[in-house]
Amino acid sequence: MQQRIRTECVLVFRRVYDAPIERIWRAWTEASELGRWYLAGDDYVIHAAEVDLRVGGVWRVSFGSPGKPPYVETNRYTEIKRPFRLAWEGVLEVDGRQIPGGAGSTVELFDLGDGRTALVLTNTGDEDLWRHGEGWIPCLNSLERLLAAALPASA
Repeated sequence: MQQRIRTECVLVFRRVYDAPIERIWRAWTEASELGRWYLAGDDYVIHAAEVDLRVGGVWRVSFGSPGKPPYVETNRYTEIKRPFRLAWEGVLEVDGRQIPGGAGSTVELFDLGDGRTALVLTNTGDEDLWRHGEGWIPCLNSLERLLAAALPASA
């Protein structure tokens, strides 16, 4: 019998947001904010969000399509450097079954000046990690919509 070789994968997402670094930090670290944008699909809703912002603390979000069992993402912070970096390890489950792929994630924020912030999201995991990538794109788009809605109208 041949032994299966484990493949480690890395997904990296880079975005620039028209929002100050502190505003994006709050979006990632406050439950009331996370519960407004952490949606892995445009037709999803948030059921619950909680944040215990400390190394070893847990942040959890329950989300999904209305009428279907929610996805529950449970993450444990491994690093917090306000307002520049968050790192965590976690699992994604639906209906009590773990969805394979992810292992660890980091969000890095870079103040670009002029009220703009670069975000670099890095995920590591096994060869099924690409499935998590399918959720991150709508999630990051939802964050962009939240941030744009919060900006004052220009005169």
